[in-house]
Amino acid sequence: MSLSRRIKKLWAKLAEPGALRVLYHGLALAPRLIVHVASVAALAGLASACVPATRYEEAKSASEVELAGRRHAEAELRATHEKLDALSQELEERQQKLSETEQSVSETKLENSVAVKERDEATGLVDQLRGELARVGDDLRTFAKQKADLEKSLDAAQARKAELEKSDARMVAIARLTRDLTSALGDRVTSGDVSVDVQNGRVVVSAPAELWFDEAAALRTGSDGMLAAVSRVLTLHPESALELSVPAPDADKRRTAFMAALSLRGVGASRLKLASPAVPASPAVPEAAVAAKPIELGKPAAVELSFSVG
Repeated sequence: MSLSRRIKKLWAKLAEPGALRVLYHGLALAPRLIVHVASVAALAGLASACVPATRYEEAKSASEVELAGRRHAEAELRATHEKLDALSQELEERQQKLSETEQSVSETKLENSVAVKERDEATGLVDQLRGELARVGDDLRTFAKQKADLEKSLDAAQARKAELEKSDARMVAIARLTRDLTSALGDRVTSGDVSVDVQNGRVVVSAPAELWFDEAAALRTGSDGMLAAVSRVLTLHPESALELSVPAPDADKRRTAFMAALSLRGVGASRLKLASPAVPASPAVPEAAVAAKPIELGKPAAVELSFSVG
């Protein structure tokens, strides 16, 4: 095969699609090709002396065409190198951006997972706090009920205490009043002429009307000592009051005389009260029972002095 045909065949191959890629991969063989072409050129030069001028021109033209093709191939190769370098740089940049994007996505996933975990923990904590709050609310309601019950019990206990203290104070006052009346009346009590008793929280001094009044419903001269004793006790106990019950007949006259005598001894009218004794109704008795029943003597009418404490 002649040199021109080889050059034409090589040029046709370079013109085919993908030839540059093959040429790029054949760069390692370029030195060999150049040596081979040089050898061919040298041989052609040696043979030029033996060939006609036309063949020399053909060989020279083919060599120039081959040189131009080689330069064109080298230019395309340089352009391809530049494109490859640009593509490699762009690929590296895209690879770097992709790595950064993947890292950002990984960080975002990590942040999302951390946020989800924190949200779940916060939800659990909120549920726990709600449970604790409900339990505390129940305890507070229980404590409030217990407090209300205790306050009621305390109020009742305080009221009971006050009542007991008041009752104790009243009992003490009654006891002192009874003691002072007994002491003031002295021999009259010990002889049985006057009785001192406690009835329904009041100290009652009871004595026969004849011991206080004469037949004319006036105070007897011997009653001055008892009147002085009564006025002295009322003075010792300023919180007490006296209720007077005088039997009939002449009850009004007897009350007036008794009240006037106490007033003369310094007892105020506001501390004196008049009361009429209750007269019980006589039950109906059959005539046979009346005839058969022996006659009983009635109890003598009594004057009652009822002392109340404050």
